[in-house]
Amino acid sequence: MLPRNLRLGLRLFFALLLLCVAQPVFAIKPPQVLDPDWQIELVLSEPEIVTPTGCCIDHDGNLMVVECHTHFPPEGYAGPKTDRIYRIEDSDGDGIPDRKRLFYEQGQATMAIAPLEDGWFAVATRSELVRIRDSDGDHVADQREVLLSLKTTATYPHNGLSGLTMDAAGWLYVGQGENLGEPYELIAVDGSKQVGDGEGGNIFRCTFDGHDLQRVATGFWNPFGITIDPSGRLWTVGNDPDAMPPCRLIHVVRGADYGFQFRFGRAGTHPLQAWNGELPGTLPMAAGTGEAPCDLIAHGDRLWVTSWGDNRIERYRPQSRGASWSSEAEVFVQGDASFRPVAMAAAADGSVFVTDWADRSYPVHGKGRVWRLSRKASASAPTESFPVLTAAEIETNRIQNAAETTLDERLKALESDDVFLRQAALVGLVESNQLAAIDQGALRSPRQREALLTGWRWQELTAPGSISPQQRDALIAWGLTDIDPDVAFTALRWATEQRCKDHLPAIRKLLERDSLSPRLFSAVVASIAYLENGSAARGVRDPAREKLLLEFAANPTTALGLRAMAIEMLPSESKLPTAEQLAKWIVQANDRSLGVQGVRMLVARGGDDDFAQLAILASTESVDLQTRADAIAGLARNAGPHGMVLNQMALPRQPDVIRREAERVLKQTRQDHSAALPHREDLDRWNDLVGSGGDPESGRRVFFRTTCVNCHSHRGRGASTGPDLTSLSGHMTRRRVLESILHPSKEVGPLYVPWRVVTIDGQVLTGLKLDKAGVGNSLRLQGADGLIFEVPLADIESQLPVAQSIMPTGLEGTMSIEELRDLIAFLVHPTP
Repeated sequence: MLPRNLRLGLRLFFALLLLCVAQPVFAIKPPQVLDPDWQIELVLSEPEIVTPTGCCIDHDGNLMVVECHTHFPPEGYAGPKTDRIYRIEDSDGDGIPDRKRLFYEQGQATMAIAPLEDGWFAVATRSELVRIRDSDGDHVADQREVLLSLKTTATYPHNGLSGLTMDAAGWLYVGQGENLGEPYELIAVDGSKQVGDGEGGNIFRCTFDGHDLQRVATGFWNPFGITIDPSGRLWTVGNDPDAMPPCRLIHVVRGADYGFQFRFGRAGTHPLQAWNGELPGTLPMAAGTGEAPCDLIAHGDRLWVTSWGDNRIERYRPQSRGASWSSEAEVFVQGDASFRPVAMAAAADGSVFVTDWADRSYPVHGKGRVWRLSRKASASAPTESFPVLTAAEIETNRIQNAAETTLDERLKALESDDVFLRQAALVGLVESNQLAAIDQGALRSPRQREALLTGWRWQELTAPGSISPQQRDALIAWGLTDIDPDVAFTALRWATEQRCKDHLPAIRKLLERDSLSPRLFSAVVASIAYLENGSAARGVRDPAREKLLLEFAANPTTALGLRAMAIEMLPSESKLPTAEQLAKWIVQANDRSLGVQGVRMLVARGGDDDFAQLAILASTESVDLQTRADAIAGLARNAGPHGMVLNQMALPRQPDVIRREAERVLKQTRQDHSAALPHREDLDRWNDLVGSGGDPESGRRVFFRTTCVNCHSHRGRGASTGPDLTSLSGHMTRRRVLESILHPSKEVGPLYVPWRVVTIDGQVLTGLKLDKAGVGNSLRLQGADGLIFEVPLADIESQLPVAQSIMPTGLEGTMSIEELRDLIAFLVHPTP
């Protein structure tokens, strides 16, 4: 036997060895807290916790954490075959959990956990909502009951059941992702069920024991995180389709449609999809969020949101907007590429625990963190609380829920300009059975007729047996003949999502309307393509829709306005029509609207053939002068090879509009420096110079010829990095537009905040984050010059938002006073 002191020494050696093995061999860099009153500390890291997802605080104040081992496990993964839930206790009362116990081991793709009554916990996996509890006090769950079962062939781990929350009335809410558009049945323990097959993500609710399953709202991509705030409002954050940033923070109300439908493609750009309440019958978001938000909580006077893709935690202070709310993102915690926050749980002392996936890899990888955010001892106590219900919200609750609310009251509320009040009236009509009592022939208001169709559409989604196919078809046929475009649009969307091919003749007849809006035209074309082909393309481009648009554009018997709209809606990436075809159509039609769209497409494509045809159009005297001037402006991006044409167009014998545009392209005009230009702070003087007058047609050419188009779009052409400027007309004064040009950083929308990225070798780069930022291996940004660049995530030392707009200052000095005056005239009073 070894001597006692040697045995003790060996024990100490092996204990230290095990301790070293159990601890990470690298320093974990904490994320940066941008609020000086808060601090962050590491509670757990691998190997003590790996790939954590959901978390919550139990009724005893302990932290419960889901450890996921089944999210794309790689071949040969050494971890458990099922997921685990740990109870992490604070054994010494210092507020920091320090003792871990295995509470539950079961489940596949476990996403969320929430405490219920009587020691129960609700647990959401991809395919089940269960409740578990420890009934004998041994700190291990020994009871398990299935509340909801999701029956579907889809298996992707995080687009099934996910977020969890509960309200004071005894309802348990659960989110469901888009499920790849596969058919599904969600069945409760009492047999109540909801079915679907492509409507997008949903939020459902049932009682705490799994009875009375109801659909609450639809039209999400993936409502991965949901919460109830202290005033009883329901909120969610949802991931975004492939081509539609930003992700969304949404105030969720009953019976609402938030616009996304997977059946119309995953890109989110289909004319029958909405992302911010753009379509009749859909509701807007409260705010855009960072990439891949996973959870949210109401804490203090704000909502906190985890952004997995942007490596940060955001805060949102709600601002009243009628009967709902809006907000703007405030970056609260910013980490590097290894900070991947998932879920949050607020403790009784006000601190917040955050689970951290710790790696950009989707497959489980053996890494993980739990962080604790707490107020510093030196910070003053918070004085603000979460907003109480406003008078407008109280009124919507009455209109929606009060038994004494009459049919006439609800019909009157449908006239409101507040879409959330209209939604409350609609839900009241449905849930009180007043919908069936409405005489559709007596509805004089378009909003009332739109609501009637929307209400029955919701009935068919939530209770398919409540309306027969014959009743549905009669309502759709009635709506398609309505003179109001929003009512017709609502009927068309319903017919399309239900694949009602019998309505194709009536849908085609919509094209014969004298004043067909671009939105309705686009929807009609998309509807015809979907009904004839049975599906929509997965990506941004839809070959079936493009084929129909080409047919409309090429048909000489089609109304010229429709041909122009068809060309406008063709993507610039399309190789058809050829440049020669487009130019031929412009010459033959000699129509201004077709000329505008034809030239725009040639410029947007920007190939050698396109520029060659622009040069020919510029010189063709049979073409109207404004279209020729458009073609000249289009040559600005490739002026060198076409200098002879431009010089000819600048000769004194040319018509004024032709000569002036050619001179601008050749940069032969100069600003009048006989008097010094005003300082950009002298807004009044600038307004005297450019605040009135100007030629909108010339201004449109300035927009597409200068750097404006590098970041902004107008009527579907240009870049989508900055705000779309199509809708400025009627919403901004000339003075306000001028101010935004002179002082671009004065007001920067939350979706367009630039980021300063510092790389490990010291480079400092600034740009706007683009779609899928931080989800792949690189960060994609667009610089002030309009060019897109990528930074490998592994090379990033830090990234932080900056207050200065990416729109450069001094744009007023890059053009003449006349050009600036024309540009403002165009933006405020845009021409086709």
